[in-house]
Amino acid sequence: MVKSLYSGVSGLKTHQAKMDVIGNNIANVNTVGFKAGVVTFRDIYYQYKINPSQGTATSGGINPAMVGYGVKLASTNANMTQSGYTQSDWWSDVALDGQGFFQVMDSTGSIFYTRAGHFTVDDDGYLVNTAGNFVLGVTGDPQGVEPSTQRIRIVIPDTEDNCSSATQRVNGVDVTLSMSAPSDNTNISITFTPAEFPYATLNNGILNIFFNPDDQYGSQDDFEAAIATALQAGGVQLPDDVELKFDFSSIPDDVAARAASNIVDDFKVSTQTAEYQFHTTYQEAGLTKHAYMTFSVPDPTCKDTVKVTVKAAAENVDEKVKATYDQKTGEWSLEIYGDSTAADINAAISEQINSIEAEGGTASKLNCDNMVLPSNGQRENVLKELLGYTEKEDGTYEAPKAPADSVQLVGGTKTGVTLDVEVKEAGEFGNNYKVVFSYKSGYGKTSAVWDEGTLNVTICADSTIGDVNQAIKEAAKGDQKKILEFNEISGLDYGPNYNFDRVVTAKEGEDDKLVVTETDRNGVTRTAEVDDLSEIDDETEWEYYDAEGNAIEDVDDDTSPFEDVKPADEIWQPVFRDAFFGGNPAIAPTNGKDSFYTETAKSLGTFNLENGRIGAPQSMRDLLDIVVQPDGTIIGLHAVHGYITFGRIDIATFDNVNGLAQVGGTNFKETVASGSPKVNVAGSDGAGAIVSGALEMSNVDLSQEFTDMITTQRGFQANSRVITVSDTMLEELLSLKR
Repeated sequence: MVKSLYSGVSGLKTHQAKMDVIGNNIANVNTVGFKAGVVTFRDIYYQYKINPSQGTATSGGINPAMVGYGVKLASTNANMTQSGYTQSDWWSDVALDGQGFFQVMDSTGSIFYTRAGHFTVDDDGYLVNTAGNFVLGVTGDPQGVEPSTQRIRIVIPDTEDNCSSATQRVNGVDVTLSMSAPSDNTNISITFTPAEFPYATLNNGILNIFFNPDDQYGSQDDFEAAIATALQAGGVQLPDDVELKFDFSSIPDDVAARAASNIVDDFKVSTQTAEYQFHTTYQEAGLTKHAYMTFSVPDPTCKDTVKVTVKAAAENVDEKVKATYDQKTGEWSLEIYGDSTAADINAAISEQINSIEAEGGTASKLNCDNMVLPSNGQRENVLKELLGYTEKEDGTYEAPKAPADSVQLVGGTKTGVTLDVEVKEAGEFGNNYKVVFSYKSGYGKTSAVWDEGTLNVTICADSTIGDVNQAIKEAAKGDQKKILEFNEISGLDYGPNYNFDRVVTAKEGEDDKLVVTETDRNGVTRTAEVDDLSEIDDETEWEYYDAEGNAIEDVDDDTSPFEDVKPADEIWQPVFRDAFFGGNPAIAPTNGKDSFYTETAKSLGTFNLENGRIGAPQSMRDLLDIVVQPDGTIIGLHAVHGYITFGRIDIATFDNVNGLAQVGGTNFKETVASGSPKVNVAGSDGAGAIVSGALEMSNVDLSQEFTDMITTQRGFQANSRVITVSDTMLEELLSLKR
């Protein structure tokens, strides 16, 4: 009976122990990385009341009769199943997705193992848990390093002094803009803005420099001085008294500006000698011969475009040549027979002109200067070939679709005229405008007017190069950029010039002398030899001749009929002057070039100066970002050093995790039952991968714990009843002696 008391007591003790475990589990329901305890019981021992015996020939065997003496605690193992995660978004909060434990070391050097990955960095840069224990793995760059149990320390190299700078590719050259001294305050944005006057502003770390892009900077010092002037004008004081410095990757040999200029050769000038020739070749007696017709516009006053269309006449037409003029289009149309002559053509043209003028109209003059065709039977076919007809297989000829027999004449054509002009101010702006000429009849009307980027120059009957240059200078109104100077307009000089009833001519003589000849209305001539036309003045020595060419002696210059005649270098032939300038010729000065530094200045944009600093020790707060990779590698981003690898959190695994001993603080320690740990890189060799920014929650199941609590309570209650009943029975036994 006493034995039942002891069995009840053992039942109370074991159920109390289970209740202790349940209470511990529920208390740690929100403990990070906690693993719930699981309790198991076992019975203690048994006493034989009847010993077992083997059966005999006369009786059967007897089974044993045994009485147990209670219960005891068999085990309290941790439930090592993985739980879910709670997101913290903090880089040093880590969880394990899979098997294994984080390694931590206390101050005595003892190593413990935990699933709680709530880590921080202490003042010395060590990665520690909430108890101040060091987190273990590999410190520094882990590339190629075996898993380890080193204390992980995050070390950020110090920064060195550095000037802020920025580089741009400008016109094929790397341009670097930098501060002249290190400073934490020089990481600013610098923008270059074209403006008429230098100025600068500095607001919220943005420096805006206004400068004149048309100024010619001959050196780097000139440009930097312009920046200094702008800063001074705007009252801008740069941080720490630093200066802006430019650096060019390469500088060309020629850095100077170049003035624009223009020499235009072979301008076509309208004269009285305009002509056009139709031409072809043919074979005769084994020889190559030429056939051609030449037309010209003999009227020197003709300014209109004269279009001439010539075709072979149809068969069986009475007229030898048919000439038609369209007064609206200014087009001459001619039909020519194979045996027509130049005289026939001109007669037809004259007849048409007379007919039109008789009716009060006008027709542009046209003349057939010559016509060379074979005199034999080839004449008609050669004529068709001459006018662009094509011979077909059957021997007939097909008229051209886009007739080669159409030509435009404008009063005539003269080549060899040269315009030589240069801009006085160096720089690219010399290419940004053009010069347009026009002609105005009369005298003393030379003028020049600027219309935005166009210079309009008006020439009159007595204009000279000097007059033109003076008019341009006056039109510039002091703006040096708009001053051009014509050095020469050749091909229009050297007579004949019918001005003041005189003819002035000039031609080259011997010994590089220039022979100038002037003839008056009566045929009186004077000549002089000079080195240059500009030498002609009142002191010039002339030789005079009468109309028959006889020398005239003792001529008094004061009464000379040549008085007031302009020097030949200032005289342009009226015919050429009117025809050329009346066509409104235009030129644009070219080859103007800014200096290398000005070209660069015009192309500068915004420089964002970076990395300016004074060297200093670095800490965690200087990192822009830091992350833990799935393999445990810790990588940080630094503004100066870039990406830095600080270490790696390694993971320990055990063959028998249930053999680990719980030592508090969510830590486990190695036992003989667990075996020795195997240290692995996270995510390999059976170790779980690391999840950054998360923590593993407790795996306590409250529903299970409450169920276990009920069954434990009932078990405890039942065992207490065993003791009560046993006590009652003992009381009855003791009352027997009374």
